[in-house]
Parts: sequence; structure tokens; C-alpha cells
Amino acid sequence: MIFRRPELEKDNPIAPEPYVGPRRRLAMTRAAALKNEAGVGNMKETLQALVRAAARFLREQPKGSKPGKNLVALRDAIAKADEVLATDTRSRGSRKVGR
Repeated sequence: MIFRRPELEKDNPIAPEPYVGPRRRLAMTRAAALKNEAGVGNMKETLQALVRAAARFLREQPKGSKPGKNLVALRDAIAKADEVLATDTRSRGSRKVGR
């Protein structure tokens, strides 16, 4: 007699979830955390490049008597991004000193 194991059948929507023990669950969590740390560095570089490009765009705009809503929103976004980048730099510096 052959016993069928639905969890091993490909693309079975009613198959039960396979058991994942605590060691494997912790290992998967650690791997996901390491992957996220690498993504944060890339995101920081991307944000810096975006801020530089937006600031360059604003500098090239002609000086008008009253800036439009879009330019004001862009200036606010640049200021917030600079604030986030500065906070991130300060917090990383304090972590290194603590070690």
C-alpha cells in the first residue's frame, strides 16, 4: 500500500504546512535580518543620490517671485531626507563608540 503525502505534492493548495522547528525558524530569521541590513545600505546610497539630484534640480530653477506648490513640496522632501540621513549617520556613530 502506498501512502500519499500531500505536503510533498507540487502546487497542492490544501496541503498542510510543513513543520519548521525552532532552530530552523531562528536561522531563517537571522538570514532575513542580514539580507535587510544589506538593503538598508543600498537604500541609503539611493536616497543620497536622489537628494543630490533633487537639490541640483532646484538650484537650476529660475528664481521666481512665488514658488509653486510642487517646488515647496520638493524642498520639504529634501529637508526630511537630509534629516533622516543625518540621524542615521549619528546613530551609527554612537553604536560604534559603544562597542
